[in-house]
Amino acid sequence: MSDSTTPHLEIDDLHVYYGKAHALQGVSIDVDNGEIFGVIGPNGAGKTTMLNAIAGFLEYDGSIHYDGVDLATVSPRDIVTDGLVYCTEDRDLFPFFTVHENLQMGAQFRDDREAVEEDMRMVYDLFPRLDERRDQEAETMSGGEQQMLAIGRALMSDPDLLMLDEPTLGLAPIIIEDINDAIEKLNQEEGLTILLAEQNSTFALRHAERLALLETGSIELAGSAAEFQDNDYIREAYIGIH
Repeated sequence: MSDSTTPHLEIDDLHVYYGKAHALQGVSIDVDNGEIFGVIGPNGAGKTTMLNAIAGFLEYDGSIHYDGVDLATVSPRDIVTDGLVYCTEDRDLFPFFTVHENLQMGAQFRDDREAVEEDMRMVYDLFPRLDERRDQEAETMSGGEQQMLAIGRALMSDPDLLMLDEPTLGLAPIIIEDINDAIEKLNQEEGLTILLAEQNSTFALRHAERLALLETGSIELAGSAAEFQDNDYIREAYIGIH
């Protein structure tokens, strides 16, 4: 657990290349314990690349520290068991596994079975639709239900910091409200730190205390939610207010 003076997650001068393409160009952000930090920007801006680098899936230049530990020295599995958990845009569910089996897979590295059962109850309370469909195969569920399951499976890994990549992408408004309620409860009642990457800027601004705008691989603006809401460029380009 980070203390009050050390960022929970600190990214400094992050560079990622795909061949000769410079996908991330000196990205620096820090996420404090207990906050929701939003990263907004258009498709292709580099949001997923940044999260993949944090999760240990990509090589990078620069530094990423989680609770003061240099993640370059930590395996992707140990990043998860240390509490930094990634819910990907692709969801990465096991399609022929049931809801319950997918949730169990999220807890595969945990030894405390009592705590696992407690978290299973928490996930079902958070998403009652999953409880109703616990014996249903993931591939037969709607996109919104699959998104709930992906978040639920990530929660079964017992995160201290949860990274959510485009959790509202392609979802109906009623499902977005369910995701909205879940994020609020996880942060406000469970104290979970969340790094939220979203094209849906309105959704991100609804939750995040601080945000960064990522465009073409670079941070173009960083500040509080109030500063983003008052910024003419953000209002016109991302919120649709003229």
